Amino acid sequence: MPILHPIFIVIFLFLLFASYYEIFQAEQKQPLFVFIAAVLIILAIGFRIDVGADYPVYRTLFSGFALYTTYGDVFDKAMFRENAEQIEWIFVLLNKIIFDLGLPFYFVTFVMAVITVTLKLTTIYRNVAFPMLAVFFYFMPIMFFEDSGQMRQGIGIAICVFSFKYIKGRNLWMFLLCMYIALGFHKTSIVFVPAYWLVKIPLNRTRIFWVLAVALLLSPFEVYRVAGGFFESVTPQDVSGAYTGYLDDRYYGTQVETGLNDIVKLFFIVILLRYDKEACKEVWWYEYMRNLAVFGLAMFYIMRSNAIFAIRLPGAYMFFLTMFCMPSIVYAVNTKVRQVLYLGFVTYLTMMFFYFGKGNGDAGRFTSGKYKNVIF
Repeated sequence: MPILHPIFIVIFLFLLFASYYEIFQAEQKQPLFVFIAAVLIILAIGFRIDVGADYPVYRTLFSGFALYTTYGDVFDKAMFRENAEQIEWIFVLLNKIIFDLGLPFYFVTFVMAVITVTLKLTTIYRNVAFPMLAVFFYFMPIMFFEDSGQMRQGIGIAICVFSFKYIKGRNLWMFLLCMYIALGFHKTSIVFVPAYWLVKIPLNRTRIFWVLAVALLLSPFEVYRVAGGFFESVTPQDVSGAYTGYLDDRYYGTQVETGLNDIVKLFFIVILLRYDKEACKEVWWYEYMRNLAVFGLAMFYIMRSNAIFAIRLPGAYMFFLTMFCMPSIVYAVNTKVRQVLYLGFVTYLTMMFFYFGKGNGDAGRFTSGKYKNVIF
């Protein structure tokens, strides 16, 4: 049976030990653990060679940007001027600078890994009482899909997550600057703009239940289609064009298949509802995190009829569900419940480790015998 490369086994075992020690022994944050995890993850994904679903495409684009794109084209793209360039401008600029310096492509993956891992893990550390459990959730399997595959969206989500600092501080201009930078890496970042105001909506257990119930009931009606006209009127042409282009895409525009993903989400929703009061009472800014998580879940259910929308668009919001809300709830509950929740989460993460290894992990070349790295 295919199994993930030893570097990922090392990271998994380290996160298992670190999360347990942090929660049940130290009972407080361990900054050294977060630093070690960040270094290991950056080395594993930053210097990979021919690993990840989108790696061949990004490698091909690397030389294409330098040969067929000028810095003037990049500037026009940044100013939302009419331009033939289809890829987001900061990503193009990063590739072109590295190419012009004569550096190999793995410097692109390394720089992107440094940015995305640093932003995500530092934001987790600042806002989560048990950050190692959150990093554990991030590693298995978000790191593989986002930051080792869909790298542009991964870094866009990282900047959206980082902007939580300005959402809390109610600094609208800095938040919008973050959104502009995130949009320079991936178009889907535009959907996170409402987050600044969503966090202020008063919610409780009953309202959360009805929000998600209504979202599920609306799923068959494909109400997201009406947003096409809205995007055309308020967003740049390449953003609205990308949205409308995927509405009826014959490959991506199909319904999300029912399976393990739904079971996991249902499990998280039950936990979210059951321990909402405890988390609100014990965790600073939990209401903000929870509101973003609920909106992400609602987006997922409303857009179930279109797989790429349901998976891609709620990405930044869903980050708050798994990496922020679940570890915060573990902190808020009593010791006995904490033990049960931790055991359940670790069981899920262990199963996912082997499930991912024999499926997407093997196909993406993350397994022993296929994975390659510049360093080892």
